This record gives sequence, structure tokens and C-alpha cells, in this order.
Amino acid sequence: MGKMKILCIAAVSVAAAGCGRDSDSVFQHLSVLNDTSIAVHAHAGADAIVSARGELVIDGKPVALDPAQSQIVTRYFASAMALRSDAVKTGAAGASTAATAIASVAVGLASGNPDSIDAKVNASAAKVDAAANKVCVDLQELAKAQDDLAAALPQFKPYATIAAHEVNDCKSD
Repeated sequence: MGKMKILCIAAVSVAAAGCGRDSDSVFQHLSVLNDTSIAVHAHAGADAIVSARGELVIDGKPVALDPAQSQIVTRYFASAMALRSDAVKTGAAGASTAATAIASVAVGLASGNPDSIDAKVNASAAKVDAAANKVCVDLQELAKAQDDLAAALPQFKPYATIAAHEVNDCKSD
């Protein structure tokens, strides 16, 4: 991986890490409200609130769920929280890569050994790649839970907004 590409990845990762910590928005489809509930956004209309206990509220009204539906809601919540957690970890790994890149460039150039830069930065960038892959797996699991919930509960269909291309785009990056 080239030095400039690594530095660019590191810079973007630092920016993403900052955004991840300051905002509870995991991505455009949902927002973490607190440790026990998330808001799921439809393209139009009121948000749905999904709880860790398997409860669903749409437009301020609790939705009656059978045990199987409640289990899917719980899985949806857990998948969303895993995605958020792993996205923050990816941002932190990106920040670490940026710091490693900056230090490696400074040391490599000052010591007259610029060839040492790639090895150190590539090792750190591999950690970012691994973390980013976990985010893609999380997104895939969240999309599956979303699709299962929309199939089991027609009221949730407007909230099933994670498209297959988003999951595929994540895996191909």
C-alpha cells in the first residue's frame, strides 16, 4: 500500500472516529437513543423505537408482538448496537493508524530510512481493515434482522431501509 494512500486512509479514519464519538447516529437508518433503545428512521413518517427488551413502538404507540417477533426485535437491537460499537472501534483503529503514520514518517525521514515507514503503517492499517470488515459483518446481520422483522411484522416494512447494495458495497470496499 502506498504511503499517500495510507496517510489518506488514516486522515479519513481520524475524521470518522471523531464523528462516531460526537454523534449517536450510527448511520442514516437509525440513531442510538440510549443503552436500551434506538430510533429507526423511515423515509417519511414517525420513527420506530426498538428496545433491548424486544419492544417496538411506532409513532408513539406500542406494537403488540408475539414472542417470535419480540425475539427478532431483540436481535435487531443487538445487531444495531454491535454495529455502533464496532464502528467506534474502527474509528479508534483509524486514529491509531494516523498516529502511527505520522510518527513513522517523522522517524523514517529523520533517520534517513524512509523504507521503514511502509512496514509500520501497513501493520497498523491491517488492524483498520480487520475492524472495518467486522463493521460490514455487523451491517449484514442488521440487514438480515431488519428483513426478518419486516417479513414478520408488516408495520415495520417502512423502516426496512437498509438496502442490499449498502451491504454489498460495504463488503466490496
